Amino acid sequence: MSAQYDHIAQGYRQTKDSPVRTHIEAYTFMRLVGDLNGCRVLDLACGEGFYSRRIREAGAVHVTAVDISAEMIALAQATEARDPLGIQYICADVAKLGLDDQYNLVSAAYLLHYADDEAALQSMCDSIAASLLPGGRFVALNENPEQPEQDYAGYTQYGFNKKYDLPRRNGSRIEYSMIAGRQLIRFDAHYFTRDTYETALQRAGFNDVQWKSLELSPAGVAEFGEAYWQAYLSNPPIVGLEARL
Repeated sequence: MSAQYDHIAQGYRQTKDSPVRTHIEAYTFMRLVGDLNGCRVLDLACGEGFYSRRIREAGAVHVTAVDISAEMIALAQATEARDPLGIQYICADVAKLGLDDQYNLVSAAYLLHYADDEAALQSMCDSIAASLLPGGRFVALNENPEQPEQDYAGYTQYGFNKKYDLPRRNGSRIEYSMIAGRQLIRFDAHYFTRDTYETALQRAGFNDVQWKSLELSPAGVAEFGEAYWQAYLSNPPIVGLEARL
């Protein structure tokens, strides 16, 4: 897999301030993560450390964070230098991770759908399982595998759009375009069926794989009203995922 985020690292960081990422993405993800007191956490596809820092601040006793993009890791390390939380950042490919330590929780806000094909997806799932202690959890935000295969202009008001390469099959490209300040950035993800994800996780040793609906924060309703969120929540582009080893 290529480190496509090396070219858009600064711009992608700016998108974290958008309402949909604040009031749906972050709200859903941190509720999936749950109680972190006493937990050792491995945060994969950490980017510039946005969630790694939140996880540490929420009570995790140790956080190791990994991303394939050297530019993203550089941003994360710069933030750590300015405001130390004791997070260890590593530039590495999750599919070839091989860490010596094991963790109570592996988190990933967008990871599995960056696999190029089913073999790469399996390698990711195997690495995640190898990084967990027995009984540990994997939680993630992921492409919604059950979204209808069509183009969407209805997300423009939220600052992005997505387009599937058709015919859609395992490994098919999904092109994202996203507003970052005054610039437009683009990056690719890949489509896999729900069964493909579940099979890869189960082969890696996971059981009780559950798909979780997105949640909207009360603050988001108070600030924008319920109607603003309807187009997004009625056709969610992403979904939560939880599995236990």
